[in-house]
Amino acid sequence: MKQICAKVCVLFAALLTVASHAEAGDATAVTSGRVLLRAERITELKQAVTNKTEPTYAAWLKVKQAADEGLARKPAVPAVWHVPGFYGNKEGHIRAKEGLMNDANTAYTLALAYQITGDDAYGAAAAKFILAWTQLKELKQGDDSKLCFSYHFPAMVFAADLIRGSRHFDPEGEKAFSAFLEEKALPMNTMSSNNNWGNWGLVLFSSIAAYQNNAKRLAEAEERWKKLLDQQVGEDGSLTHEIGRNGGRSGMWYSHFSLFPQTIAAEVLRTQGRDLYDYKSPKGRTLRMAYEKLASWSANPESFARWKGDPKELHGRDYFSYFEILYSRWPSREVGQLLVKNRPLTARHSLPWLTFKYGVAIESRNEVREAR
Repeated sequence: MKQICAKVCVLFAALLTVASHAEAGDATAVTSGRVLLRAERITELKQAVTNKTEPTYAAWLKVKQAADEGLARKPAVPAVWHVPGFYGNKEGHIRAKEGLMNDANTAYTLALAYQITGDDAYGAAAAKFILAWTQLKELKQGDDSKLCFSYHFPAMVFAADLIRGSRHFDPEGEKAFSAFLEEKALPMNTMSSNNNWGNWGLVLFSSIAAYQNNAKRLAEAEERWKKLLDQQVGEDGSLTHEIGRNGGRSGMWYSHFSLFPQTIAAEVLRTQGRDLYDYKSPKGRTLRMAYEKLASWSANPESFARWKGDPKELHGRDYFSYFEILYSRWPSREVGQLLVKNRPLTARHSLPWLTFKYGVAIESRNEVREAR
């Protein structure tokens, strides 16, 4: 009888311990990690922050600073989502989309901070932004509306995944968000397009499929990823549909703007057990081919022959934050130098804080190896 009582007391104490952790906002109790950052990776990031391991720690300080600033922000949900075309109305385009850009990136930043620190203030604030956007009633699809939604909303999905199952994202809130994904967000994807629109639409589609754990949609995303790779990458590794933009002056920018989302989608699919990094298409195209070609131009912009003017006038040649993901697989001297010079790296579209989540110490890699 005494042994039974002792076992009951131990079990009761354990339950109290679990309850106290949950009450204190212990982020380890969150059932997240389905979409992009698995629980084991989050644990590694926490350890890197605790140990002040670089480049993670310096990047974390930027994340935390932005998260603290985000605590004071309020959601900016429009009455109607409509984004004018960039080339017809640049100012209107920027003004219309910046609310979602800021809100989605803030939500993701706050959710990251919540996972690393367990601080309830971050989790509650992230949920505030996510749930505010579930109240958006009308989404128009004309002009650049679908494109901008495709490249800014995924950060909101990544954020929701990081606070999923927490006290801040209760079943009612998650139900509202899931309904918004299915009924409003999913139809906004531009996956069927053959240029960078298709890549960004694939990010939206694949992130929603991963959040839903929808095997059929994930298989569809995988097939679309493969087809885009085969269609877009030329024999020399260049993104043939983008390199001539604006007489070549915007060729590097649009190449990054296509390869970046293709990389994000690959990472989402890898997290679902669908690793495409070494996939070779029927034409012999690979992600590595495109990465190494664009990396070479990024390191040596004067070698980008599609632009005949001053290399300094090339648009967006340094939008390569996603190289953090690819460098860890395929290190090279030239990319290592780019990363060291520009860290910590982040991005405005879909996936901020790339150095924090994916950066590796350059000196620990074979950075002297030339890109192949």
